[in-house]
Amino acid sequence: MVLFYILFPRIVVAEKGQSTYHELVVKDVIRSYIVYKPIISDTKNVPVMIVLHGGLGNAKYMEKMTGMNDVADTGKFIVVYPNGTGGRFFKKNRRTWNAGRCCGRAVRGRVDDTLFIEKVIEGVNSKFSIDTRRVYVTGMSNGAMMAYRLACEIPDKIAAIIPVSGTLAVGNCDEAKNIPVLHIHGDRDNNVPYDGGKGSRSVAGVSHRSVPDTMELILKSRQPIPLETKEINSKVRVLSYRCSNGAPVDLMVIKGGAHVWPGGQGRNNRSSGHSQISASKQAWEFAKQFSKEK
Repeated sequence: MVLFYILFPRIVVAEKGQSTYHELVVKDVIRSYIVYKPIISDTKNVPVMIVLHGGLGNAKYMEKMTGMNDVADTGKFIVVYPNGTGGRFFKKNRRTWNAGRCCGRAVRGRVDDTLFIEKVIEGVNSKFSIDTRRVYVTGMSNGAMMAYRLACEIPDKIAAIIPVSGTLAVGNCDEAKNIPVLHIHGDRDNNVPYDGGKGSRSVAGVSHRSVPDTMELILKSRQPIPLETKEINSKVRVLSYRCSNGAPVDLMVIKGGAHVWPGGQGRNNRSSGHSQISASKQAWEFAKQFSKEK
C-alpha cells in the first residue's frame, strides 16, 4: 500500500500588537482613547502617532479604516486614536472636534480638545514611557483641522503633523512655524474643497479655508525659499517648501482625489478606487524624520 502525502506550504502570520481602551476626565467630562502597541519588548523612547478621526467618526472606525496599525507593526511606534465628543443616545459615536470654525457640537459647546489631547499625551507617557520628543499628529477632515490647531496651540508637544483632507480652521498659526507639515489633499474633494468654500457634500455647514490659503498662513512666518515640485506618479504631485525661518512644509496633491484617507478602507475609497498612495505610510515616512529638541 502506497501512501501519498500532500505538502502544503507553511503560512507564517506576523504577530500583531494589542489595542486597549482608556478613559480620563477633562473638565468633569469622561473622555476616551484607544492605544495600539505593536510587539515590542520595551516602549521606552518609542515614538507615538496620534490619529484623529473625521467629523461624525470615532476612534474605533479610524483604527479600522486607516491601516495605521500595520504601519506601526513595521515602524515600531505606538498609535493613539482619541475620541472626539458626540451627541446623545444613538448619536454618541458620531463625534467631532473643536478645531476652530469646525465642527458641530464640539464647536458649539466650546469643547477644549487641545487640553484633552495634552492629557492624552500625558496619560500615554505615564503608561508606556514614550519618547515625548517624537509625538506626531495626523487626522482626517475635521481631525486634520484639529491636527493644525494642536500645532498652533501646543507646538512644544508636537514634533510634526500630517493633515489629510482638512484645512486650517483657526485664524493664526505663527506659533507652529517650527512644526514640520505634510498636507495631503485631493483636488476633487467635495467635502473640504481644495479651493475652499462649502463643498457639495459637506455636512459641517461652514465655509472651509482653501488649501492654498492654508499653505499661505502656515508659511507666512517661515520665510520659504523657492518651491520644489516632484511627481510621485501620474496622480500624485508634491510641492515642497524649505524655509529659512521654520520647519519644512510639503503639500501632496492627488489628481482627481476625493474626500478620503488615501489607501484606507473607507466606503469612498472602495467606490473611487482611491489607492494611489497610502496616507498612513506617507504619514510615518514623513514624521519619523523629525524630533523635538531636548
